[in-house]
Amino acid sequence: MTIYTLPAQIRSSLLRSLQAWWLAKRGDDVPDRADLDPADLKPLLRNLFIADVEHDPFRIRYRLVGTRAIEATGMDITGRYLDELLPADHAVPWGEYYRRSYDTRQPLFGAIDAPTRTGGRFTYEFGLFPLRKGGRTVDQFVALEDYFDLGSTLEELVEWRDRKAD
Repeated sequence: MTIYTLPAQIRSSLLRSLQAWWLAKRGDDVPDRADLDPADLKPLLRNLFIADVEHDPFRIRYRLVGTRAIEATGMDITGRYLDELLPADHAVPWGEYYRRSYDTRQPLFGAIDAPTRTGGRFTYEFGLFPLRKGGRTVDQFVALEDYFDLGSTLEELVEWRDRKAD
């Protein structure tokens, strides 16, 4: 896994689009959730996540998960908590990534190199973007995962029985 230190490192056009939206809506702080109009982000919707923040203790709960993420993982995590999905020693410290973005009030970008079922590797990019909900606190995230050419690797990532017909 790699955390990008510069937005120029992002290869994903989808991720760059969400970053441009976030920057355009942020004003002098973090964009408000009310500014997120799905019509503005239509090409990204299949790859988007909306996650709620619980502040004390800090927890992430997935409110919406895009269909592309469900295809890639074979799981619909809508309504589930991040800390219930992954063990504490998971190779990707997702909780720390969300917390860093929450604390800095800035997006966090990176790439994950994941193993496939057949022993190969599959790399995807992600971004976490903090949002407010009317106040000053970060109460949600809009996130995106770009799996690039998922069609060529889907069979390796998800068993046939878990796939949905198009």
